[in-house]
Parts: sequence; C-alpha cells; structure tokens
Amino acid sequence: MSHSALTPQLPTSPARKDNEVSEQKGSTQVTAPQQTPGQFGAGQVLVEARGLQKSFGIRKILRNVDFTMNKGDITVIIGKSGSGKSTLLRALAGLTDPDEGEIVVDGHTVFAEQKRTKEWENIRSEVGMVFQTYTLWPHMNVLDNLVLAPRKTRGVGAAEGRDRAEAALAEVGMAHHILSRPTQLSGGERQRVAIARALMMKPKLLLCDEITSALDPPVAAEVLDVLRRLKEEDGIAVALVTHDMAFASKAADRVVFFHEGEIAVNATPEAAFDNCDNEDLKKFVDAVRF
Repeated sequence: MSHSALTPQLPTSPARKDNEVSEQKGSTQVTAPQQTPGQFGAGQVLVEARGLQKSFGIRKILRNVDFTMNKGDITVIIGKSGSGKSTLLRALAGLTDPDEGEIVVDGHTVFAEQKRTKEWENIRSEVGMVFQTYTLWPHMNVLDNLVLAPRKTRGVGAAEGRDRAEAALAEVGMAHHILSRPTQLSGGERQRVAIARALMMKPKLLLCDEITSALDPPVAAEVLDVLRRLKEEDGIAVALVTHDMAFASKAADRVVFFHEGEIAVNATPEAAFDNCDNEDLKKFVDAVRF
C-alpha cells in the first residue's frame, strides 16, 4: 500500500523518564518510553486533541479531554458505556463537533474555535472510521460498496477503483469475495469488508468503534488480527474502542481508560494492567474479564 510522505511532527512537551507516573485531577498519565522514528514514523505525533468538551443536553460526555496518538500506533480505548469513548472517536472523524477544544491531525488544525477549519476538507480522507454495524449497502456487491465513496468524493474511475478494491480486500483476506453481496457473508467477513472500505481512501488513521462486540470470540480475533497487520505492514495508526483485554494487552501501544468523561489512565499496556493503582480501572478490567 502506498503512503504519502510524513509531515513534520507537532511540538511535544519535554520528555520525562520512562514510565514516569503523574497524578493530575485524579488521573494516571504514564509516559511512553522514548521511541526512535522507524519505517512508519514511530514516535511522531499524528493526532493531538486539546481541551475537548462535549455535552448532550445537561449531560457532560467529554470533560476537558487531552488525547495524543503517534503515527503507526495502536491505541486501545476502554471504559464503561457512556464514558466518552465513542464521542471522542466521532469528534476525530468529523461526525461530531466538540463544544470546546482543538483537534490537530498530521500537523493540520482541523477543529478550532467551535468549528471545522478549511484544513479539514484536505485531511478528512486520511481519517477512516469503521462501525459496529458494518453499514454496507445490501443491494450492492462488495466491489460496488467499496468504490462508491472514492468515486463520489474523489472522482476515482472504474479501473482505478477496482484496483484499489482488490488491494484493500487483499489486505483483509477478502479478495475472493469481491463480487459477493453482504447478505452472503458472515458477520466477521462483513466487518473485514467494512475495514477494506475504509482503506479505499488510503487513511493514515483508522478509528474503530466496538467493531468486534457483536462477533464470536474466534471471529473477533480474526478481525483484530487484521488491524494488527495494518499497523505492522502499512503503518496505519488505529484507535480502537473494545472490551477485548487480551488484544489490548498484546497489541496496543497505548491503553486509554475513560471514566465519567475524562481520561483517567493513559499508559502502556504493562503499566495499565499490571502496575496501575487506579481503582476504577481495576474494577472495570475485573468486570470485563469475568
């Protein structure tokens, strides 16, 4: 898969010692070990959200959230329902506008002063999103589902569209289903097609909201393995809302725990699951595991 050149990294705060823990507003922030930029720009900031706030009616969903993702990282986002996880993803994807705050993607400010900026139109194709419900058109075959958005938004022709579709489906192990209809596919196969559709726009960031929650564990494991390969082979950054703690502990670069609209823990998997003293996180993990 081809990738555009990386832009200069955003300014970051002064480095602290590896695995340093700081207590701020009751949250645990554990810094990642220093990384050396590699094939896919490890350690370079791709997404930075600052001071995000969002309310629905009188209910505050995001409370002054700061969130950062590096290029080529997998960030697993966990927390109870209604804690703000999905709202954050929708804000990053441009589907929900925060009430306050700023969002920067790959060096471009895409949300500021309570509105999307002109930069968002230039960068939005680099942000893909996959939902729990697949959202595939049942009357179209897989190929037509995949080429629809590139054709409508980028004027991609039939030949290029098919080439992109074949490449995207090969990435997720679904090349042999290019002419199948969604109704002929299993749940796991449809979810992999939904991932392939997001890949059609050649994103740098893939946002996945509970995409395995309706799948049996073996099928969910296959879908999550696709995300791991996309990170390792193509350098695509993945932000994944999931309750799969095994995947989080094995594949994530960072684990972010939301609690009542705030990021209570942001740490490496080892620090989050083995060395964290946050009681809310411990209770959540115990409830999910058992």
